[in-house]
Amino acid sequence: MAKCDYCGAEVSMPYTCGYCGGSFCPKHRLPENHSCEGLDKLTEESRRSGRIYRGISEDLRDEPRENPPESFRRIGFDFDDEKIGGEGEFGGRGILKNLFFSNATTTLLFIIVIVYFGQLLVQLTFGGYFYENTFISLVALRQSTIFKYPWTLVTSIFIHLDFFHMFVNGLILFFIGSALERRIGRKRFIYIFLVAGILAGIAQLLVSKPNAILLGASGAIFGVLGTLTVISPRMPILLFFFIPMPLWMLTVGYGTLEAILAITSPGDTIAHMAHFSGILVGLLYGYKLRREGIGRARSALEDLFRNLGI
Repeated sequence: MAKCDYCGAEVSMPYTCGYCGGSFCPKHRLPENHSCEGLDKLTEESRRSGRIYRGISEDLRDEPRENPPESFRRIGFDFDDEKIGGEGEFGGRGILKNLFFSNATTTLLFIIVIVYFGQLLVQLTFGGYFYENTFISLVALRQSTIFKYPWTLVTSIFIHLDFFHMFVNGLILFFIGSALERRIGRKRFIYIFLVAGILAGIAQLLVSKPNAILLGASGAIFGVLGTLTVISPRMPILLFFFIPMPLWMLTVGYGTLEAILAITSPGDTIAHMAHFSGILVGLLYGYKLRREGIGRARSALEDLFRNLGI
């Protein structure tokens, strides 16, 4: 059985790229998804000649497909002619599966939201005293209880102070998490999310007061940010939704600020040390993946920014 030249997966019917001649699995068959050298050359020639590269050739578009189009798979929908209108992917359970469990990013977001509403339910059912003195002690990270409740290293990642705290973390995770997961895969994404969150929590414990409560996914999210920065440093982002800049510039700026605040304001209510530690963990993991040749594919938007010199 043939193997994909990009990820090494075994495929019964490999696709041959019309630009570089390599053999690829359905997931990496498009030139944009396997860092195609021929595509880079074509893009450069098109730019020099003043032409606009408009995507893959019609020959590649007409190839028979084993799997659904990548564009639809990325947003979580699987097309199957036998399932449409039935109990398959477009049935009630199928819609829920595609919306919340099609990739790790949406699954983590779903868990975070469910946990937050679970917090509200506990508070309304048992009262504020029980919530603050018993429930939080069982799920939030605290220096005085870490050895008694070691599972709080993980549960604290999914607990948030209030709706705004949860919403901001969820919004950031949605954008950068999806971008990273497409590049490194589901398992590696979950790994860096949890490891960065745990190590960031431990780092914050070292500079916090014994009874300080630590909670939130910020450390894990900054780990995702660090990894994505190493793998795709020139990925275009919009700071405050309107200022364009490459990702590395945002990470360096924010990482420097968090490092300064972690040293000068260790007792602040914001976990600056967790943020800075999360970035460091992510940068190290991203460097490891890059040396292994994982996640180097660029998106079409990144190529556009690259060609424009941004």
